[in-house]
Amino acid sequence: MAGRPRKDEKTKTKGRKGTGTVTIKTQKIDRKENRLPKMCKICSECKDRSICDNRVGTKKCKKCLECKGKDCDRFYVYSPHTALSSSKGGQKRKYLGRFDKQEEAQDSIVQAQNGGFVETNNITLYEILEKKNTKNLNANAITTSTDDRNRAIRDKMRKYGLADKKIQKISTDEIQDYLNDLKDSYSQSEIDKQTDEIKAGYKFAIMNHLVLTNPCKNLVKVISTLPTKEARPFEIDEQNLLMNYINTHDNLTDIRSSMDSITFRNVVKLAFATGQRIGELLALQIGYDKKHYTSDINFEKKYFRISKTISTEKNKPILKNGTKNSKKRIRKGLPPYIDISFNVANDDVIENILKEQIEHSKNNPNNKQHFLFCNDEGNFLTHQKITETLKRICRELHIQEDNPTGCHIHQARHSFVTRCLEARNEYRNYC
Repeated sequence: MAGRPRKDEKTKTKGRKGTGTVTIKTQKIDRKENRLPKMCKICSECKDRSICDNRVGTKKCKKCLECKGKDCDRFYVYSPHTALSSSKGGQKRKYLGRFDKQEEAQDSIVQAQNGGFVETNNITLYEILEKKNTKNLNANAITTSTDDRNRAIRDKMRKYGLADKKIQKISTDEIQDYLNDLKDSYSQSEIDKQTDEIKAGYKFAIMNHLVLTNPCKNLVKVISTLPTKEARPFEIDEQNLLMNYINTHDNLTDIRSSMDSITFRNVVKLAFATGQRIGELLALQIGYDKKHYTSDINFEKKYFRISKTISTEKNKPILKNGTKNSKKRIRKGLPPYIDISFNVANDDVIENILKEQIEHSKNNPNNKQHFLFCNDEGNFLTHQKITETLKRICRELHIQEDNPTGCHIHQARHSFVTRCLEARNEYRNYC
């Protein structure tokens, strides 16, 4: 439905960075379903609207064909930009399409001249992934822990030679070959993380007009050949043996350790009793005066609040506000913290553990930050420190000697879930 170009319009403009033209032609499009508030003079004075009211296809009456008015309830006028250019190295002119904006038409000419890119560049995959993560980190879309993990992924790609290749030169086959090479050395979760990171990098590159097509689109999912590492809880007899040892022995920690035996005993018992992540338990803080305990523990309402965690940033442990699931909870409309009721364990187990540990931590003059669990210097503990001692004790008790990596404190969480499932099944069988 091309109309005549208006006299005051430029019909051709040169495409930037390329030999091409952008043609502007006035168009009239039916506006019957979305009437404008104004009506052009020709339509307002027209007495015979039979053709317009019963319009078929592009057929218009003679008066409307001559009309160039913009304010009309029947038609409106707009000027699309038609781009023409020769392909790279070619002589034949090629129609590139119509665009609403002149810049878009000019970009299409540049793409035709530069082999499909808005502009050629030397940006590598490593650099684009770094830009993406920096932008997400500044926007608080990812945590520092996620940024550290993604940096480690980039370093692995660089080791294999993929990260330093230019993003505009990397093909689907090259990415597929790289991922295929991981299947015998890395777990399924690690392969999936690397695949997701590469896909996210190219999505970011497309959004920033650095590439036009995504080489990740036709990737085949790579399956690891390594056996799946399953969560391994302690059996009930193993758990009872471990807890009996912890409760009956005074010298649980190494004499050179900055962590005392009482602190180790209570944090392990609390981990088995509540099933919470060890980093969240080690981040618990207490405030106290002569009469009341405050902060993360509430004895009146009988709960303690999980709102922080001990995380790692640039290979250094830090106290971090928020937990692993805080952002997910916020997206669901839930508070970022979670309150753990004392009644998740039988009798007064949790309350007794907390009261004993509070009295113990109060006696540490270096505990200026009021951590529930701290070392001799008053600093927070880490899960590595807890796991080292637990692993040694399990070896002494011959617990899970076939475990290739040894026991670790996160197994307390697996054990808690297992005990809950066992209790539920027993209840169902009883009913």
